[in-house]
Amino acid sequence: MINTILVTGGTGFIGSHTVERLLAKGYYVRCLIRPHQTNLRWLQGLRVELVECDLFNSSSILKCIEDSDYIIHIAGITKAKRKSEFFTGNTIATQNLLHAACQMKKLKKFCFVSSLTAVGPSATGIPLTETAQCQPITTYGKSKLEAENVCKKYMNQIPIVIIRPPAVFGPRDTDILEMFRCVGYGFRPIIGSSEKTLSLVYAPDLAKGILHATFNDRTAGEIFNISDPTIFTFSSLINYIAASAQTRTIPIFIPKSLFYSIAGITQFMSVFGKKPAVLNIEKARDLLQKHWVCDPQKIRDHIGFQTTTPVYEGIDETFQWYKKMNWL
Repeated sequence: MINTILVTGGTGFIGSHTVERLLAKGYYVRCLIRPHQTNLRWLQGLRVELVECDLFNSSSILKCIEDSDYIIHIAGITKAKRKSEFFTGNTIATQNLLHAACQMKKLKKFCFVSSLTAVGPSATGIPLTETAQCQPITTYGKSKLEAENVCKKYMNQIPIVIIRPPAVFGPRDTDILEMFRCVGYGFRPIIGSSEKTLSLVYAPDLAKGILHATFNDRTAGEIFNISDPTIFTFSSLINYIAASAQTRTIPIFIPKSLFYSIAGITQFMSVFGKKPAVLNIEKARDLLQKHWVCDPQKIRDHIGFQTTTPVYEGIDETFQWYKKMNWL
């Protein structure tokens, strides 16, 4: 009998890669989508069941999920105009879904995709393990940590695993796209410290890791970082992008004060628009941190999973996809 996998956030960047991976493995995939959602471009042509579900209407959630074998919860809010929206979209939605999941008789695993931002940056540059003290510095990170805490409260009722990816990149991503565009114009932006370090994970590799963590019996009650084991400098990331684009770059240093000023202006201007600012004060604080690094050794030791795509290959594949889609 084929298991039914329910995915939230399947229309998004990480979610769509996860859905594709599930389908490749032969699973029956059900995607929860928001009522009246129209942007389904990454799911078009895929063999998935689409179910409209309001995660803030508790009475309807159970009906949408009741015959699923596994739940992979990826949906969330990454940008918002008001801080309360992060907690509504990330914490309360997770709590509502878990409350309904506890009433299911056949649920085998609930996988919650969190974020390294729930832990915060590394003060020393030493990659953070899953036992590091959580000190999120943004509202987004705080809302993800609260959602993790909600998951922990339900772990004695249903099997739950928590995934913490760092910066994710790959085809369909719109955030790192701006970096590719900047490099394409011949600029090498240096924001804050030139010695900034970070962990990265290629989206298709993250999708593989999510499946490994979801379907392995030994992961219940655990938290795992999923990341490339190599720690990268921001400069090396720019070099990879420049190599893919076959472009020479010149360094452009952006002082902290100027970067915060730009962020403040874009945040203020977003008040008058429909969409939240891509860059705001909190996002600037996030980007100015010197070390966003984590250690993925635990999941390798625990269930034998490790990423397989070298970052430079992933960046080149991402660049080629951007070109194919005329995003560059």
